[in-house]
Amino acid sequence: MMTRSSRRRRRGSMLPLMAVSVISLFAFVALAVDLGMLAVSRTQCQNAADAAALTACRTLNNNPGSTNNNLAPAVTNAKTTVTSNVNLSAKFTTAQFQKIEVGQYLYNTTSQTFGVSTWNDVTSSQTVTPPSGSWTAIRTTLSSTQPTYFMNVLGVTSMPTGAQAVAVYKPRDVAFVLDMTGSMAYASTFNYNNVSLNPDPMVPSFGHYGLVTSNLVATANQYDSNGQVISRNNFTMATPGGPPIVRTFVWDPANATAPSTSAYPVTSTTSSLLNAFHRWSPPESGGDSTNYVPTTYDFTGYNAYHIGTEATPKGPTPAPYSFQTMTDSTSPAITYVGDRYRRADGSINKTDTTWATGASSTKAAATAIELLGYNVSGSNVRGGTSGTTTITTVDKFRDTVWETNGYDLDVKAYRTWKTNSNSEKPGDPGSFSTQVAAADKFQGFSMGPGYWGKTFFMWPPDPRWGGGTGTPDPTSPNTASNPVIPKDTNGNWLCDWRRRFFLNSSGTSWTVTPGVSSATATAGVDASLFNTGSGQALAGSGYTINYAAVLKWLKTGPQVLPPNLRAGRILYYSSIPDDVNTGTGTAQQVLDKVFWRKYIDFVFGTKVDTNNYTSAGYLYGVGDSPAGFSQSVYASNLNPWALNLNWTSVTPYMNYADSPLRPRLHFWFGPLSLMNFLQDSTQGGPQSSNWMAGTVSEAQCWQLKAGMNSVIADVQANHPNDFMGMTMFASNSTNYQVPRVGTSQNYTALQNALFYPKSLLSGINSGNVTTEERPYNTSFSSVAEGEIPNANGGTNPNSGLAVAFNLLCGSASLPAATYGAPRRGASKLVIFETDGVPNAYANYTLTKAGYNTYYSNFTSDTGTSTGAQACTQPAIDVVTQMNQQLASTSSSGTNSGLSLPNAPVRVYPIAFGDLFDPVAAPNATFRPTALQFLANIAAAGNTGSSTATTINSNQIITGPYETRISLLKTCMQNIFQSGLSVTLIQ
Repeated sequence: MMTRSSRRRRRGSMLPLMAVSVISLFAFVALAVDLGMLAVSRTQCQNAADAAALTACRTLNNNPGSTNNNLAPAVTNAKTTVTSNVNLSAKFTTAQFQKIEVGQYLYNTTSQTFGVSTWNDVTSSQTVTPPSGSWTAIRTTLSSTQPTYFMNVLGVTSMPTGAQAVAVYKPRDVAFVLDMTGSMAYASTFNYNNVSLNPDPMVPSFGHYGLVTSNLVATANQYDSNGQVISRNNFTMATPGGPPIVRTFVWDPANATAPSTSAYPVTSTTSSLLNAFHRWSPPESGGDSTNYVPTTYDFTGYNAYHIGTEATPKGPTPAPYSFQTMTDSTSPAITYVGDRYRRADGSINKTDTTWATGASSTKAAATAIELLGYNVSGSNVRGGTSGTTTITTVDKFRDTVWETNGYDLDVKAYRTWKTNSNSEKPGDPGSFSTQVAAADKFQGFSMGPGYWGKTFFMWPPDPRWGGGTGTPDPTSPNTASNPVIPKDTNGNWLCDWRRRFFLNSSGTSWTVTPGVSSATATAGVDASLFNTGSGQALAGSGYTINYAAVLKWLKTGPQVLPPNLRAGRILYYSSIPDDVNTGTGTAQQVLDKVFWRKYIDFVFGTKVDTNNYTSAGYLYGVGDSPAGFSQSVYASNLNPWALNLNWTSVTPYMNYADSPLRPRLHFWFGPLSLMNFLQDSTQGGPQSSNWMAGTVSEAQCWQLKAGMNSVIADVQANHPNDFMGMTMFASNSTNYQVPRVGTSQNYTALQNALFYPKSLLSGINSGNVTTEERPYNTSFSSVAEGEIPNANGGTNPNSGLAVAFNLLCGSASLPAATYGAPRRGASKLVIFETDGVPNAYANYTLTKAGYNTYYSNFTSDTGTSTGAQACTQPAIDVVTQMNQQLASTSSSGTNSGLSLPNAPVRVYPIAFGDLFDPVAAPNATFRPTALQFLANIAAAGNTGSSTATTINSNQIITGPYETRISLLKTCMQNIFQSGLSVTLIQ
């Protein structure tokens, strides 16, 4: 039994032990508290380091305007982010920022992995530049000393802490798939349904033109049989489709004074090339492109004889409004240039803008009989004070005063003289000699307003021919005077444009010649030259064209076409030759001769060689025979005849009652007809390809390219670890069966690929500023299909998607020089744009060989009905193949795609253009089909639902061109910003 004293002794011995235990307990509590606070501090350090790394990395960019990838602001933002965070109860200080480093998150082709090989300390200085490419990684390191709260009793006053974070731009490989099919030019179609699609009201309204204005000025859009809109075009004025095409062509002033000399190679820099068709820039104001309202020009100081090299050029195209009516304007003061159509009473009216009414003082003369004041009754010509006295038969009738003086004759005064002095019978030569004022004398051309240029067509044609020395020579005009008097260098009149610019079917001068007596004269020139039925003004055969005479005429008077023509590295012609003989001249001159012969054929509307330019789809359609100009071309023989004893019995220069079909834009040489010629293939013509340059504002193709140009710049600025490639598609084009640009970060190459010929891109990307390409060869066969990035061909999207698969698959079987260098482990993004629904598909072979899987052996396209599954399914199949998992090995037989376990391929379809616009095309039959097709693409490409019937509204791009460009850029920004573009890897 323990005694009380023993118990006291025991308790006494336990007290030191308890003291020791309590102290130990407090030590453990102190350690737990301080370590807990250390853990909190460590977490807050990591949060601050993560935030700083992410913020700094996101600040890095590739913007050309930034210095060193915006590195200095990135470092500043990192420090600001750290000092804005709290470490326990106090904010971090800059002293706690141990280090900021920058690097490049690059792909190692050997290990096929991403990593940062070298870090550069930029804490204090941000002058270090990346070896190549961009900075794409930031590493932040924080250090901090955490004071202890309890452990200092044990002599521990603080504990170290800190954190490190690495943020990188996630690597993405992107393929753009762009629609370059013919429908991408539907808002820049020249003709449709045999009438103009140009809404520009600056058209001729004199003579017969005033009767067919509805064929010359488009007041509403057209629609095809499927309700697809064919919008009014933007050839000469801004429309919802885009700015004026006419302003996008240029010329080199090197041969300004010698147009027959080839201006090749180009000698001027891009900045010194002159506008080819908008030869001067009259001040303009107003206008509303959305509602087809043109701007208003101030034509003050206009000079039709300027060529564009003057210090302040004032002409020749566009020409003033007053040229629409062949009248003179007073505000500003401008005198009409060229030959004015006579009114039916024989007068020249310089102030009355009224044409095509019933009054003879305002309407145009339909025939020479009407112009000279005679009448036709059956086969007889009648005159006299009552208009009923028979003079002779139509086949014999001639007026020697008119045939002597032509349009220099004061016809109205002559008609009065006949009435008062000669019973309205033809006078003897010299019996009436009053002529018009010198300013009104015949010049051999008429000018049109705006961009119409000039024409020699005038009815009736001036009768004067010959009278000088030797045989009249239209290839040797006298250019000594200005305005040029229509004579040759031997003094022969060259006024009758039929004889000046046409020869008989044997290539020699017409048999029937005024002033030559011939009792056996064959039928007149008109019967061989003009179409006696419907269609174009000219007959299909029976004559040849005097090309040399036309070319000489083009180089006299107003120079409405430049001596060379180019756009977007496409050379259309380098000179205006003197003839079309391809057996002489340099290689460039031979090509020029080929071009000009075909263009002249086109303007005349003829069937020559293998070309057939008689389609109603050209130059605003067929010829017209409107009221007051009823067609009549008499094929009977013209017979020699003399009225008075002192007349010589000769053949009339024409049948005075002839009234052939009147042309619309045919016979007009100028920007309008030439632009139609360059885009000829869209009307089913003999050219197999659209020759509009890729820089031309051809809508809606141009809208897409303008938007994409902005998109590429935006990606460059904000996504420095994205690699991009580009492919285009249109049926039956071998140039689209390989990428336009392989995957890379060559932003200049990507932008150039939107506008310039494929074969020239390498040189252009390297800084070449002169190389050009002809779109045709000496056979006038097209070499431009798919070479020029413009609208042409059918819609076969599976070909563009298959090339995009190859761009991103990284197959060792594909040449890196063409396809670039896709990166295994980078997520894959495909952006597929189209304006329609498939109507063709490409035939190809899918080679399955692990991650060497690729598409090859493209053959010709197969066309079926628009929207048919046979055309839509192949495109969906390619996207489905993209969504297969990327194979882990290159072993043969593996079915490889582009998806990764943590990064499935994403395919974003974009609906672009009028088909998808219910306002522009309210009754488009194929809009639901097209949207369903794109919804299926989205579903197969992991960006849409399998049950959807359309795509996201922000991926449907419609509206006026400014809106489309803006919407496309916003749409792309949303796509590129989707997901995490910057991420932590440490």
